[in-house]
Amino acid sequence: MDEKITETTKTVNPKRSRAMKAVAQELAAGAKETRALVETAVKGKVGKPTKFTEEKWERILACVASYGDLFEVCATDDMPSVYTVGDWIRKDERLMDDMRKAWQVFSMIGYSVNNNVLRGGVLSTGDKSRDFEIANNNRWHMSKTNRRDFGDRQQIEITTFEPVVLDGQIIQGPGGDGV
Repeated sequence: MDEKITETTKTVNPKRSRAMKAVAQELAAGAKETRALVETAVKGKVGKPTKFTEEKWERILACVASYGDLFEVCATDDMPSVYTVGDWIRKDERLMDDMRKAWQVFSMIGYSVNNNVLRGGVLSTGDKSRDFEIANNNRWHMSKTNRRDFGDRQQIEITTFEPVVLDGQIIQGPGGDGV
């Protein structure tokens, strides 16, 4: 009986191992491509930085304000890298204000976007747990970019009591339940 167990554990399905090896190779190739895309997006494109133009800036602002992905718009050949956009914003206060306004527009339409995602509308991924996470992320981001309308409002009430000592025992004074 021990011999049969040993024999079955040593037996390997050659078709399965070839298939698994092929899948592993495909995943490794896909991982290399993805890594290259991320490095390009984060580090920037090769060559001279893109010159600033109002048309490009308007495209970037429109993308941000309409729930677009900044990495996707910057991945096109005629657009600057995300790093270059960040550099523009750091160097010019007007561009920083423009981007803040775009984020505010983003947060103002956020309720409609979240409502559409959570109801299974055109912006929904079809995966309920993913949609819920997307809506939570949007809600968090809206609370940070537009605190006036979406931020957490906490009201803290502080009540102080003066202790009263009677016959060596301390009880709460005026304003408390004790006196």
